[in-house]
Amino acid sequence: MGHLLSSVNREASDAIHPEPQAAARPDVGELVIYHMRAGHARQGRTRFPALVQSHGERNTLGLTVILEAAELKNETLVEEIGPGRDSHVWERPDGSHFAAIFRGTLTALHTRIGDMEGENKRLLDIVLGDFDAPAVSIIHIMQDFENRLRAIKQENEELRAFIDRAPAAATRTAAKKVRKGKTKKK
Repeated sequence: MGHLLSSVNREASDAIHPEPQAAARPDVGELVIYHMRAGHARQGRTRFPALVQSHGERNTLGLTVILEAAELKNETLVEEIGPGRDSHVWERPDGSHFAAIFRGTLTALHTRIGDMEGENKRLLDIVLGDFDAPAVSIIHIMQDFENRLRAIKQENEELRAFIDRAPAAATRTAAKKVRKGKTKKK
């Protein structure tokens, strides 16, 4: 029934049976694996790395195949491997080895981090020795220190103000004593 609908109403047909999306072709410069034509081989090998040089019609690629270190071969109109196509085709490289390499790298990094944390703890033990962790955080200690400094500063300002007023007050008291005759003569 979908085939009748597709001839009448394409949008409705696509909504019911969407066409499978083909995977994007490799871009120029990417590496693919080339399978030689049937009956051809080089030192018993039929699969070779190839660089994508161009895109052709009908999802074909133009490839530069690397047969040996100094031997390159150009192949054109190479289709992607699939059912019924097993020679003069290209395939995408298997990326599972990249996952294994990535997993190995992560494992090595985790091991290295663990070693570094152990070394850091050892060095802290050497430098600081055994110590009791404070009951309060460093922020609380710093805040208490700042409050104490503020109180000392306030007390200092009050003392300075008192000293500034004190000579004038002492002079007035001495003048009163002189007027009343209560000063001692030598």
